[in-house]
Amino acid sequence: MRSVIFICLFISASFSSYAIESHKTDKKQLIANFIKQQTRANISIGRSISTILSRYPEKVDLVIPVALELYPEQYEQIIIGAINAEPALACDVVTAAIESNVIKSEEIVRIAIASDPAYANEIVESAAISDIQEIQSIVRVAIASDSLDKNSFIESTMTSFPDQVTNILSAAMQALPDQLLNLLSSALQLYPSQAEEVVSTAVQNNQSHDNSDIVNAAIKQGMKQSVAIDAALAGGASPEELALVQVRKGN
Repeated sequence: MRSVIFICLFISASFSSYAIESHKTDKKQLIANFIKQQTRANISIGRSISTILSRYPEKVDLVIPVALELYPEQYEQIIIGAINAEPALACDVVTAAIESNVIKSEEIVRIAIASDPAYANEIVESAAISDIQEIQSIVRVAIASDSLDKNSFIESTMTSFPDQVTNILSAAMQALPDQLLNLLSSALQLYPSQAEEVVSTAVQNNQSHDNSDIVNAAIKQGMKQSVAIDAALAGGASPEELALVQVRKGN
C-alpha cells in the first residue's frame, strides 16, 4: 500500500511541476525515470505501466512509446498492462504502439484482442488506420481469434475500409477457405460496384471450391454471366474450369 501511495505521489508531483512549462521531451524523461525506478524496485513493467495509466490515462501517447523504447523485448507486458489499466484505452494503446515502430502491427493487434476481445472491431480499425499497408496481416490475425464473431467482424471491416475490400477479402478467404462463397456473396452485396475485383480476388484465393461455383455465386447476386466469367478468367481461372457455369438467359 505504501508503495502505491509513493507511486501516485511521485507521478502527481512530477506531472504537476511540469504541467505548464515543460516540453514533451521533459515529460517523456520523467516517465522514463519513473519506469526505471520501478524496475529497480523489482516492480514489473506491466504493473508499472498499469499504475501510471490508471491515474493518467491521457498520457497513453507518451507512456507507451517511452516504455517500448526502454524495454522493447517486454512489449507484451507493456501492452497488456496498459489495456488492463483501462480497457477503453485499447485503441489508443494500439495506435501508440504501432506509431512507436518497435513491434509489427499484427502482433500488437493479437495481444490487444486477446486482452480485451470486446473491442476487437475498434482495435482492428485503429490498427488499420495507423498502418493501412498491413491491413491483410491485421485482419488475418484478428480472424484467428476465437473470441469474435468472424462474419460480423469481416463485414464491419469491409464497411469501414471500402478502398481495401479486396485486401480484406484476401485475408479472410485465406483464413477461412471453407467460407469463401459466403464471403464472396457478402462482399458483392456490400459493394456491387466492385463486383469484378471481388470475383477475381475470390478466384485468386480459392483453395477448396470449383471456380465455376464462384462464378455461379456471383451470378446469383445479380452479376451478368459474361462479366462474371471474364472476372474469373482475370483472376486465374481457366476456360475449362468454367465449363460448368450455369447458362442463364439474358446474361
